[in-house]
Amino acid sequence: MITREKAQELLDKYITTPWLKLHMRETEVILRGLARELGENEDEWGIAGLLHDLDFDFVNKDPKRHVIELDNILEKEGIKVGEDITEDMYHAIKSHYEEHPEITQKRESSFDYALSSAENLSGFLVACALVQPDKKISSVQIDSVLKKFKKKDFAKAVNRQYIYDIEKAGISLSRLLEISLKEMNSIADEIGL
Repeated sequence: MITREKAQELLDKYITTPWLKLHMRETEVILRGLARELGENEDEWGIAGLLHDLDFDFVNKDPKRHVIELDNILEKEGIKVGEDITEDMYHAIKSHYEEHPEITQKRESSFDYALSSAENLSGFLVACALVQPDKKISSVQIDSVLKKFKKKDFAKAVNRQYIYDIEKAGISLSRLLEISLKEMNSIADEIGL
């Protein structure tokens, strides 16, 4: 499996949008926390989180090509599925965008549900932090996040169902929020929150 350093090199090479780099880093730390909670491989899950949107700038943020082009990047970089990234990592990354008609992988494992949940929650928690008077992730409370989930006009682009689906991985929504806030707080200075 590729190292975290190699994954960071790939991110730096293919991702130029500052907010997207932060999103991928946030997803990484949340997934590491979820892996610890479930007794899974923290590096495997974290690296998948770091790489999940690797093709997004490459395709100019075109949703019709997103995740589809990941295979071209992997081939170009000489990264082999089953060797450099595990089959499970590849499946989780592909299935996090299962609504795309050309993606054949569907979310089915705890890893799959954790990645799609974490990457959606990352953006939601950033939005929650930005409406705080101090704009700090440390000011975000679980109760206020739960209330904001019910407000359909708040962070409209976030797929709430994917966040709720964490329960299919055996983690409650409140525990997901607890883990995610803790992990994002651990990198608050890095992500500017």
